[in-house]
Amino acid sequence: MTKAPLYTKDFLLHCFSYLLMAVSFYFLLPTLPTFVTDVLGENADKVGYIIGIYALSALIVRPLSGYAFDKYGRRKLFLFAMICYAIVMAAYGLATSFVFLLFLRLVNGGFWGIVTTGGGTITSDLVPDSRRGEGIGIFGLSMTLSMAIGPLIGLQILKETGSYQFLFITSGILCSLAVLMSFFVNHPKISSRKNILSWENVFEPKVLKVSMVMLLLAFPFAGIMSFITLFAKELSIESTGMFFLIYAIGVSIIRPTTGKMMDKKGPAFVMLLSFIGTISGLVLLSQSTTEPGFLVAAFVLGLGNGIVMPTLQTMVINMVKPEKRGVATSTFFSSIDLGIGIGAFFLGNIVEIFSLSQMYLFCAIGMIVPALLFFGITLSDYKKKSKISIETANV
Repeated sequence: MTKAPLYTKDFLLHCFSYLLMAVSFYFLLPTLPTFVTDVLGENADKVGYIIGIYALSALIVRPLSGYAFDKYGRRKLFLFAMICYAIVMAAYGLATSFVFLLFLRLVNGGFWGIVTTGGGTITSDLVPDSRRGEGIGIFGLSMTLSMAIGPLIGLQILKETGSYQFLFITSGILCSLAVLMSFFVNHPKISSRKNILSWENVFEPKVLKVSMVMLLLAFPFAGIMSFITLFAKELSIESTGMFFLIYAIGVSIIRPTTGKMMDKKGPAFVMLLSFIGTISGLVLLSQSTTEPGFLVAAFVLGLGNGIVMPTLQTMVINMVKPEKRGVATSTFFSSIDLGIGIGAFFLGNIVEIFSLSQMYLFCAIGMIVPALLFFGITLSDYKKKSKISIETANV
């Protein structure tokens, strides 16, 4: 029996389009913090605001966009969001004040929430049912690859040109190319949902405890996104781009084996490894004074964080009926946005009082809270709800 085709023209165009869009996003991850401090002359705590408002804007839009994609169709909304995203990315060059930059981040975060929600939804439409897991995994590599090359390219552009405006325009051009590629993707016809907009169609309470763990685990990631460039600058390390590359390598190494470990050992064993890796990586980062130590910390953090997402997402899917998986997934990813948003604001205030290295050490100590929540409450809740979900599905 031959396999249903996966690598179709439409699927590949969609993946490459999403890759270009994500690379443009990661252009700004290591460069926007220095734009805030060096060009706009703001303090380091303000960096947390530009990351936080972006994530919180995506959080507000994401549940509504998921509903809109299901009710009104994918193509027009997705293309509209990508066009707007490209325009806003190029418009960063117009930011001459911190207030205007915050406004751009607010708008940009909203369109990011729509584009990322649509990207995953369209992927599930384009891949055959029999190869859905494989297809979604391949699509997910676009984000991992963009994390590896985006910061490197963005920093290199800034180094060669010395112009933030050129960097922002280049980012907008990349997004425009992504839009162009998306125009040539043929979308299969999907029946529109007739559900009315209601709380139960945008939030799934059954996965609240797992989502709370993810929210807390997003805090240190917010610290990395917001302040790793400034921390490297403080240590006189020029390899911020290499940090993200090594981090992505760690994620890529551990992620393919995570599912197998989850199936054989269960979530308790897998998450124990994740907590060990994440805490160890944060401690190593807080104690880093040289480039080798800085990059070793990146690799260990990649291993620890690479386990979290697929493990907790699998738990979420296992806890609900098939027809509620979309809402459950939206709830889960919204917790990431909320965690990054709150974490960026909170840690931004921490660095005004303590040093960046102390902030990363506090993040390591703070991992005790999600660990206690997971092993003390969430794990037993998962075992009970996943058993009920399986029994219901078999009826």
